[in-house]
Amino acid sequence: MKRIFTWLDRVMRLDEVIATAAVFALFLVAISNIFMRYLFGSPLAWTEEILQLLLVWATFLGASALVRRREHVFISFVTDKLPPRLAHWNEQVFSVGIILISALVMLYWGTQLLSFSAFRSTPMLQIPYYWIHVAIPVSAVVMIYHCVVRLIQRHTP
Repeated sequence: MKRIFTWLDRVMRLDEVIATAAVFALFLVAISNIFMRYLFGSPLAWTEEILQLLLVWATFLGASALVRRREHVFISFVTDKLPPRLAHWNEQVFSVGIILISALVMLYWGTQLLSFSAFRSTPMLQIPYYWIHVAIPVSAVVMIYHCVVRLIQRHTP
């Protein structure tokens, strides 16, 4: 069982790699469009669609990577004012519970969105919006996995 979790953890770390590659590609495409526009007076027409795709994937996979690394946004205003034992439970509820509920909502509505986006394509490159919007349920599944692993690790000796 431990080997399965080790293998799955390696696969699930791809979210960070893909998000980082998407941000780097986003930078390269944006810079190339700036150079083409201001140096040659001819902007690249397809960059907006590629930037949209890269931004969505970088955002959602980056969010799942932050959940895995426990670096997501956490407002500690209430936790700082509670006694240590209650603060621990408050943190657990928010760091696992709220993220898990949010990921389940993302999974549900993300899959609902896919049925509509399968029939639409981007105007220039004809990329189906399905490939842009599939980042939402993929990220939600990875977030759910990270939350479940965190719950399992917390309750195993």
